[in-house]
Amino acid sequence: MSTAKKALYAAVGAGDLWLEQAKTLPKRVTALPKEIRKTDIRELPSKAASLPGETRRRVETVYKTATARADKATGKVRKRATKTFTDLAKRGEKLVKRVQRSAPTKRAIEQTKAARSRVKAAATSVRKAAKADTEAVTAAAETVVEQAG
Repeated sequence: MSTAKKALYAAVGAGDLWLEQAKTLPKRVTALPKEIRKTDIRELPSKAASLPGETRRRVETVYKTATARADKATGKVRKRATKTFTDLAKRGEKLVKRVQRSAPTKRAIEQTKAARSRVKAAATSVRKAAKADTEAVTAAAETVVEQAG
């Protein structure tokens, strides 16, 4: 599959995925207050007090392992991006093929073929009529010249 075609399929697949995710949004937004209620507000002050020391330890740990993690993450992100792109391309290709095989698409293609045929026939008729008109005008002009002359 060409890169351009794959990119087009990936764009179609991304749109399809976005639409699918957007359909679940109302349900997720409705469930959010229930999730917030699960948090015990009384625990928040103690959690907030422990943040400075905990944050310092986290920063030190992250700093010590940042290079190795960055190298590893870069490879993983590249692989994941490639896989995601491929998955979206496959999804888009499936959607495009499903649309191509659908009855409305087939009807539209047949109607387009019929319309193209009618337009071609009309163009031929107009060309023949214009030629006949030109010949008639030429013959009339010749007749007028002969009679006048």
